[in-house]
Amino acid sequence: MCLIVDASRLGVCLAEPVKADSEPILNWIRRGGRIVYSTGGKHGEELDRSPNLKRTLLELSRSGGATLVQPGILRDDERDLARRSALRSDDPHILALARHSGARVLYTGDADLMNDFKNKSLVDQPRGKIYSSAANKALLSRGICRVA
Repeated sequence: MCLIVDASRLGVCLAEPVKADSEPILNWIRRGGRIVYSTGGKHGEELDRSPNLKRTLLELSRSGGATLVQPGILRDDERDLARRSALRSDDPHILALARHSGARVLYTGDADLMNDFKNKSLVDQPRGKIYSSAANKALLSRGICRVA
């Protein structure tokens, strides 16, 4: 079970004290769920601007609550996605991460990224779903994962 957390929501997701929308995610991680992330491309740049978040993700990785996908694995797919005219967001790195990892649930507030993530031609088999608040906690059980 995997979840992708957009960098814009990562600080909210991992903040102390725990926010109501993040509590189901943290409980899900305690039961074996994992956040998948990459340190390359735009996602890596966003993490580099927040050393505390990067450190928290590393700690989660060590405890089994997060999985790092090496950026080199995503690079070609990210470039291919960035060239597509159907892309509305500036987040091909998130879509490449979903396609490689098998994660089909994304926590974000970015409307363009939400549209891209739910676009059948970009993320399919199964289609992407959006976690936007604690009301969506049932989606966490759908977060399959192909990365170890």
